[in-house]
Amino acid sequence: MYEIRLVRTIKGKDIIDRLKAEYGSLDNLKKLLKEDKKNQKFNVHLEDWDHYKDMLDEDIKERVILFTDNYPIGKIELELLNMIKSNHPESIRDLARLLNKDIKTVQPKVNNLAKEGFIELKNGSKNNKIPTFPYEYMEIVIGEAPIPK
Repeated sequence: MYEIRLVRTIKGKDIIDRLKAEYGSLDNLKKLLKEDKKNQKFNVHLEDWDHYKDMLDEDIKERVILFTDNYPIGKIELELLNMIKSNHPESIRDLARLLNKDIKTVQPKVNNLAKEGFIELKNGSKNNKIPTFPYEYMEIVIGEAPIPK
């Protein structure tokens, strides 16, 4: 198993907005936690809400950690991620063109990267999906390594 860390800088407000979208309100989250006291996700989200509510305009380093042992990150996936981050393609077809590859090769790889959480697919014009890499960088950890503070 290896660990992939995706890192970006966001505002405290973004974290609170995401929690509001998931739970509606702080009171709803507290109610859910009261009903299921062993739910670690609720505990962590309540701590996050309490911590970031007074840091709305501050920059926060957010690390999204993906654990995987069955999703291979190969040369083409790294090439796709790099091209998405560097060139900001306007669609998956545009990405395939930039890579000089067939759309039939690129499309499933992009969909898998989105499904696994490496990229986001945003709605574009004419039902196009715009692949985005919303992180500053990615780390791949093999073995055990401490999470930087």
